[in-house]
Amino acid sequence: MDIKKYIDTHFDEVLKSIIEIIRIKTVKADRVGDAPYGEELKKGLNKVLEIAQGLGFKVKNLDNYIGYAEYGEGEEYIAILGHIDVVPEGDEASWSVPPYEGCVVNNQLTARGAIDNKAPIISALYSLKAVVDTNPEFNKRVRIIFGTNEESGDEDIKYYLAREKEPKYAFTPDGRFPVIFSEKGIYTFSFRKKIHWQDSKIVEIKAGTRSNIVPEKCIAKVRNISKETVETVLKKMRSLTKAEYTVNYEGDTTEIICTGVSAHASSPHKGVNALLGMYKFLNLIIGKEDAAKGFISFISGYIGESSDGEKLGIKTVNEEVGNLTISAGITNILNDELFVKFNIRYPASIDEKTLDLRLKTAGEKGGIVFFKENHNAPLYFEKTHPLVKELQEIYVNVTERDEEPAALGGGTYAKLMPNTVAFGPNFKEYNGKPHSFDECMDLDMLKQGMEIYARAILKLGALIK
Repeated sequence: MDIKKYIDTHFDEVLKSIIEIIRIKTVKADRVGDAPYGEELKKGLNKVLEIAQGLGFKVKNLDNYIGYAEYGEGEEYIAILGHIDVVPEGDEASWSVPPYEGCVVNNQLTARGAIDNKAPIISALYSLKAVVDTNPEFNKRVRIIFGTNEESGDEDIKYYLAREKEPKYAFTPDGRFPVIFSEKGIYTFSFRKKIHWQDSKIVEIKAGTRSNIVPEKCIAKVRNISKETVETVLKKMRSLTKAEYTVNYEGDTTEIICTGVSAHASSPHKGVNALLGMYKFLNLIIGKEDAAKGFISFISGYIGESSDGEKLGIKTVNEEVGNLTISAGITNILNDELFVKFNIRYPASIDEKTLDLRLKTAGEKGGIVFFKENHNAPLYFEKTHPLVKELQEIYVNVTERDEEPAALGGGTYAKLMPNTVAFGPNFKEYNGKPHSFDECMDLDMLKQGMEIYARAILKLGALIK
């Protein structure tokens, strides 16, 4: 049977398995016993491996950090790697369907993990099954690798590489089509300041759960600020920002809720950042004598609602892979310290040390502490590299879309796993809303992606001696 026909025939089974995994809420939690990222991620990984074993593949669980399904023989192997962990769903009221149900409406799967990354990596598992069942002579070694820590770190890949040999060729269905030859670097940091809270009218401010999500809601509480002052600023803000505000008064305390639109930190312009909208609001109602005023003014003035980093001296334009972007993802008060955590995506035309210096300098000018957190360098493959060249050829042959290899703002496992590029799962015009409400994946696109992946397995397998 032809691969495409095989996939069509078995797609209901594929979808059933995807929904089964979607219904496990695999958001990172604290370690519990032998579950490094919480019981739900352990459960999700075991269920994926159970499905793979049921398809006839050998499986291995590396201490609940990461696991894989394997077929074939040989010293070298090719791999498809993705992740089953997801970011939190945010405000469930923003979803048109329950985020962990796996609803299909108008041929579109809507759920947390629909595009990032449960549906793509489970579909890749079935792509390998399609290859095995339609090409009985194929016996090259192939692994489908299931990570559990992509959204909040990289411990899973480090754990894998400390115990397993790296693949000869690999790709991750966690970017977009066509093949991604370059990814921006990812740089996370925070600005912090110790505040004497007895000298501030700020009672509380909090937003965000992950730095790689544009927060859709920020809540602040202030005390002893007149209703007249708040209402005047409220009217003014309606012409200054796309964010929306709700105000509740209770005695001498005022609660302010800023609502925006969530988005992926790699494209912050697609969202409306509620955190930055809140700092802009607070900057207009908090007086100069307030102990938190300096920090609030710094965030509002140096960052504002811009995503290009110009005021921090890090603006970087790059036509080939895209410009630098910066997104504020989390704010809170911890141990009397007010902080904002940021996520930068940057091209190779600016480097890590330059970012270190310019951000530290900007903080010092404002009397703010700069704290560097995580960093992954940019990824770049020549377009003539065999991995890029072969995958691109398969994509064009299957889709008949004459496109050039692309660059990506988002970060994938390709930065962490040697010999790996991002490849799919969606076309460039499709917005699957990763990290936002109503995350989705078109099922026809997913099905065509399975054919591409199956043919990629055969093609890359042929490169292994």
